[in-house]
Amino acid sequence: MNSPLSTLFLHGGPGLSSIAERDLYGHTLPIHWWDQPRSVVLFARPFDALIEAAEDEIRMLADTTGRPVDLIAHSFGAHLALRLVARVPAHVGKLFLLAPVYDIGDAFVRLATRLLALSPSSEPLLAALEEFKATSDYARFARLAVQVTSFANLFELYWSAGSATRQRWYLDLLARQSVVDPSAFEVIVRDFWADPLPLLEPVPGIQKVQLVFGREDPLINLATERRIWMQLFPHAQSIELDTGHFIHLEAPASHWWKASAPHA
Repeated sequence: MNSPLSTLFLHGGPGLSSIAERDLYGHTLPIHWWDQPRSVVLFARPFDALIEAAEDEIRMLADTTGRPVDLIAHSFGAHLALRLVARVPAHVGKLFLLAPVYDIGDAFVRLATRLLALSPSSEPLLAALEEFKATSDYARFARLAVQVTSFANLFELYWSAGSATRQRWYLDLLARQSVVDPSAFEVIVRDFWADPLPLLEPVPGIQKVQLVFGREDPLINLATERRIWMQLFPHAQSIELDTGHFIHLEAPASHWWKASAPHA
C-alpha cells in the first residue's frame, strides 16, 4: 500500500510491540505500526520519555501528511493517547481507543482472580492479590504482577472463546519473536505509577472519539470502563464487539476502525 501513513498505532503493555500487528496486517492498512522504544528504560523518567517519543512520532507523521494524525490506541496505549491530546491537540485527528484500560492495578486484580479460578492452589498468587487489594501501592502491585506474569498460560486468557485459531497464531508468535519485554513493562509502569491517574474530567481539544470494547475482555469491567472513558470524552461513540482484549487482532479492521469512524 502506497497511501501515506495517516494513522499512528499506540500499542499496549507497556513493553509490548507492534510485531503481531505487522505480522497480521502487513502493509494492507495505512497505519504506522509503531514499536514504542524500549530504550526509554535507560532514562530517569521512562514513562515521560515514552510520551516524548510518541510526541516525536506524531509530529513526524503530521509533518509528512500535512494534516492531523488519527490515533489508534490499544489498552495501556490509551494513556499515551491522553498525554498526546493534552500536549499536541492540533496534531490529533480522530481518536480510536480499543480496550482502553484506565486503572492497570484493577486490570491485574481481574487477571489474578481469573488465574486463581483456574489454579486455586496457587498460594503465592493469592497472597499477592490479597496484599494488593489491602494496600494498592507500587511495591505490592509489582509483587502481584510478578505472580500474574509467571503463569505460562496468561495470554490465553486475553482471547474470546471463539478465537481459537487467532489465539494459536498469537501464542506461536510469542514463542518465536520478542513480542513482549517484561523488563520494559516493569520499569515504565513503576514510573507511570508515580503520577496520579488523570482526573475524570472532560478532555479538551478533541471531539472525534470512538471507544471499542470487547465483551469477553478479562482485564476490565465493561460498564465501569465505559463510564470512565465517557467521562473523559463525553462526546465519544461507544461500541462493543464479541472479542477479548486484543480487539484489533480478533475482529476485522472494518469493525473497529474506518467503518465506524465518528464524524467521518
